[in-house]
Amino acid sequence: MKTNIPTTSLEDIALEATIRPVTDDLDGIARRLPLSSDRDTAYAAFAGERFLISATAGRALGFAEETERFLALAETSPKPQVAACLDMLTALTLLNSASVIALAIMPPRTGEDVLARAFIADSVDCKLRLTGDPAMVEAAALAFEIGPLPITIGERQRRTFMLASAVPSSVKNARQGEPAMVALEQGLSLTAFMRDLPQVAALVERAALQLDDAERHAREIADGDIGPEALERLERARHGAALLATVDLARACLYADLVDDGAATKDRAMALASRLHEPRLRSIVAFATMTGAIIGELGRTARTISAAVRGR
Repeated sequence: MKTNIPTTSLEDIALEATIRPVTDDLDGIARRLPLSSDRDTAYAAFAGERFLISATAGRALGFAEETERFLALAETSPKPQVAACLDMLTALTLLNSASVIALAIMPPRTGEDVLARAFIADSVDCKLRLTGDPAMVEAAALAFEIGPLPITIGERQRRTFMLASAVPSSVKNARQGEPAMVALEQGLSLTAFMRDLPQVAALVERAALQLDDAERHAREIADGDIGPEALERLERARHGAALLATVDLARACLYADLVDDGAATKDRAMALASRLHEPRLRSIVAFATMTGAIIGELGRTARTISAAVRGR
């Protein structure tokens, strides 16, 4: 007979010894760009991708639940133990934020996609309104295009449908480079994730190239004198390049406050974001920037607390 031992503090968590690679959902989107010698063809194919929005929403919910679980356990844990685990909290917050921002970027293709995206958007909107930050509320509203649902469905039915469909895969079953759900039991993997943050400057430079391509497509479209099929391909390529630039700029801004020399990189990312042709995409980067600032403060607080505990 198996006995379940209740987890009442962070010390009780049975940490998995295997350190697994952790991929955030923004990185997961960027990895969906097809490998091709023709960038324009790859951009056009990317624009038509069918993203797994329900699974991404499931991860957003899962990371939020694990964050709340950490905070609850921290209340009953020794302070040195909490200090030792703060990187886990920062990692979960990052992963949750990346999933939420990814949902703002991913184009919904089905009714299920619309419901999943709207469920997370409404949750984000409610939480932000409680914080009283009007700038973040406005940015989120534009990023998610928050408004009446195009589908008539009761709130209870919507929640039931959402929770049933948003079941993310565990990191134990994930392939390399594939976003997956990570829990406190994978705390060592979360800590390792925080030791290997992305090179934000490289993300911004890649976004600059993607914006150059999007603007080239826009000029070719404006020049006219092209057939309907070529026009459609150019439109899709332009949209794909702009989406990818948004992904990289948002991801850079999300992580910038956690890395050395991130401030200058974030400034460049914000300047580049002004070149995005859609206000919604610019709002996504703005939302990521504000979210990243909050996470950066969390990271600095974690380092301060850890240093104070070690110095005793």
